[in-house]
Amino acid sequence: MFSSFWRSIDRFSVQHFKCVISELQKVKVVNEHNREYVVDLLQSIVEIVTYGDRQDPLIFECFMEHQVLADFVRILKTNENSKIDAPLLQYLSIMIQNMDSEQAIYYCFSNGYINNIISHPYKFDGGDLASYYVSFLRAISGKINGDTLCLLVKVHGDAVVSFPLYTEALRFAYHEEKMIQTAIRSLVLNIYNVSDDMVYQFILTPPVSEYFSDLVHRLRDLCFCLDTILYDKGEIEIQKRKNGLILQSDKIVDELYYFKDILSVGKPRLTKLVTENLLNGLVFPALFSLLVSKDNDVS
Repeated sequence: MFSSFWRSIDRFSVQHFKCVISELQKVKVVNEHNREYVVDLLQSIVEIVTYGDRQDPLIFECFMEHQVLADFVRILKTNENSKIDAPLLQYLSIMIQNMDSEQAIYYCFSNGYINNIISHPYKFDGGDLASYYVSFLRAISGKINGDTLCLLVKVHGDAVVSFPLYTEALRFAYHEEKMIQTAIRSLVLNIYNVSDDMVYQFILTPPVSEYFSDLVHRLRDLCFCLDTILYDKGEIEIQKRKNGLILQSDKIVDELYYFKDILSVGKPRLTKLVTENLLNGLVFPALFSLLVSKDNDVS
């Protein structure tokens, strides 16, 4: 309904951009009646900002001056079951992915707006929202570096006390969808590659560091499952047993490659913790089990 209005010839002008922002700021609540209109506004803003980042600095200055990201946060908070979350995250992902200038990225990560959007209490009810959310997180991780990472953490004294991008991402580490798992692992590796000592102190300290022991326990469970299939004395069809062995082996290989990627980051503290978890959670228990089994056979 409103698409043709917002697709006018001069839609990339600063004047038109201000009009779109003004319309968005007039929205007090998002519901099923105005959802499509708000989606059109969000799409127009992202398209204009993406254009301005590359072609017209005045557009992004306008974006900063009017604190449009604050309105994105407000739209999320005034949402009345309109399912505006998914398109908002989708358009934000597109905007962040297409940003080239350091100024634009630095601004977007400043002021806590991105962290507020990350930490918003979304209702993941089994729909597509989780995919859009994880894509949003991954888009952010693709733009972080040693200079911008500090904008996404909360520091008290000399310690990082909050890092929503990392901790919220880990909630989806074992999601049922393989694509989401893969995206989270890519995000995590991006963070490991650019983190400084303060961030690593946060990552490698409980309860956040429990992620690594959970990874090892997951690998151990997969190994036990493979062992069970291999030595099952029940009457399992040969093809079914073969398929089970291949499936479990593939899962184990995926986990081992992920551990390899983590260790390849080359951070001594990270390598030490991951190695300790592998030894204490997988290698030593497996060796102990073999020794006990051997003693039982001898006796």
